[in-house]
Amino acid sequence: MRLFAALWTLGSLLKEAQAWSFKNGVFHNSIWLEQAAGVYHRESRKGRYQLTYKEAMAVCKYEGGALATYEQLEAARQIGFHVCAAGWFDRGRVGYPIVKAGANCGFGKVGIIDYGYRLNRSEKWDVYCYNPNSKECGGVLTNPQKIIQSPGFPDEYQDEQICYWHIRVRLGQRIRLRFLEFDVEEDMECMADYLEVYDSYDDVSGFAGRFCGDYLPDDIISTGNVMTLKFLSDASVTSGGFQLQYTAFNASLFSQDYTYQEFNTLV
Repeated sequence: MRLFAALWTLGSLLKEAQAWSFKNGVFHNSIWLEQAAGVYHRESRKGRYQLTYKEAMAVCKYEGGALATYEQLEAARQIGFHVCAAGWFDRGRVGYPIVKAGANCGFGKVGIIDYGYRLNRSEKWDVYCYNPNSKECGGVLTNPQKIIQSPGFPDEYQDEQICYWHIRVRLGQRIRLRFLEFDVEEDMECMADYLEVYDSYDDVSGFAGRFCGDYLPDDIISTGNVMTLKFLSDASVTSGGFQLQYTAFNASLFSQDYTYQEFNTLV
């Protein structure tokens, strides 16, 4: 009996070890890859750190999900989910996932920055939700090339959307963002609906631009192997939405003396 138990345990460990691997140069656990894509960050329409625990649960439930567990949040972090904003997750816990240590994020640590279980459920934070069936609005993207669309595209997006896409490709690569279609409610300051692009793991540093209106923004090229997109719509007017494509390429290509037209043919 003991021998059988030992063999079963060994088999489980070997299966788990084989599941951890490199895919497109990204180290991740393949068992969790699809499920981890269902973890996402939300903030209140009023801004960052405005949700009580009860309100945080309501936000996730409204979107058909639930508060993420610690294990789900960590699984998402393992494939590149990095958000520099503390939020509620399962059972009244607060924290946030860090992939890359930084002076202004995570106190120089890597992992789940855990604030612990909060006795005061009226404290206000953001929230981490989990919904494996809701992959339309945001997610962790590790493919070398992919199309990103606004929710519901080609139909108009809905009111009160907040979507984060975290792009992470191989080390030594950079990311080219090319806008294919773009129609987002226009106002002078892009305060109503907008798409923001960050040349970083999160929306704290590396701001590359905020876009609205119906003109096609210029291509954006990252300085490293990560990029973050944030789409927000308010409670009133909506528009046709957007479609864009990101492509990973070797950083050495961009450093060579190519004309812009020649570079276009390469990536």
